[in-house]
Amino acid sequence: VCSFLFATPSFISSILSYGKIESEGVQLQKQSKDINAMIEEVVRKHEFLAKVKKIQILTELEPLFPISVDPELMKQIFSNLIENAIKYSPEETKVLITSEERNNRVIVQISDQGQGIPEDELPHIFMKFFRSKNAKSSPIKGSGLGLYLAKYFTELHRGSIIVDSSYGKGTTFTVELPSNE
Repeated sequence: VCSFLFATPSFISSILSYGKIESEGVQLQKQSKDINAMIEEVVRKHEFLAKVKKIQILTELEPLFPISVDPELMKQIFSNLIENAIKYSPEETKVLITSEERNNRVIVQISDQGQGIPEDELPHIFMKFFRSKNAKSSPIKGSGLGLYLAKYFTELHRGSIIVDSSYGKGTTFTVELPSNE
């Protein structure tokens, strides 16, 4: 039996997005949207996964003016980051999602209390098909495309994504987007 038949929707979405990038690139379909509303929608879609692991998702979202983004790509960025935070965190921990505007930039942070990423692997995590040693040896499945796509889609919006991780303590991903494009 082909294991692809049992692939998750996010895995299939990642493969389809990657195929589109490789074949013709991605064209942004920008609309004026509320980033916080998109974050809240993505959080709702991941509540069940969090509940199964008894993970509490906390949001501290500052009121923001709508900005011009491709809503489907932004939701995929947030979905990849929030799903990873839940998947790689131990049971009964918290995931914190914040948003704010600073220096004409919208800043969204997703922080978890997971095991973190080893320092020697941090420079590689946004490379396509890269999976950490710990991720490969865990029962958690992944394509190695989620973070690659998150970075690619963020950069299409003239934004940036960075990671800060303390091994054994957790990881924070920061997405910065221009607020006045």
